[in-house]
Amino acid sequence: MSGSQTFPKLSQQALDEHRQIHFHLDLLAKAIAVLDPATADAESLMTLAARIESLKERLEEHFHDEEDGGLYQGILDQMPQAESDVLRLMAQHERTLQAVETARVLARRREPSEAGLLRSDLERIMEMMRDHETEEEALVARALARHRD
Repeated sequence: MSGSQTFPKLSQQALDEHRQIHFHLDLLAKAIAVLDPATADAESLMTLAARIESLKERLEEHFHDEEDGGLYQGILDQMPQAESDVLRLMAQHERTLQAVETARVLARRREPSEAGLLRSDLERIMEMMRDHETEEEALVARALARHRD
């Protein structure tokens, strides 16, 4: 594949993956919405833990693809001045995975008394992830615009 076609293909793949991430986030948001700390039980927390685990696995794959699959390198090829943005986004990947793992462990403990804490942690993580994905999408769009010029 020629270099001129590689970046747009990587960018489209990344945008498709972002749609999948948003789908997983939407599923998690629905699970959080029905998590009532007053009525949470061990079973509902285990179900939530499974949803978190699924998201974590998808995120690990997604982040690896971005970092080692060429997307970030493609952005830097188009916009070398974006290096600090790319490095910051990569650092956010690690922090996000750590936060998701912490929430997964909390959910797996199946302690109904921790449901409120879990819910607030997950809401914060989801907001952080949506902001991250939006920022990445904007960076890809800028790099694509530069590529077309």
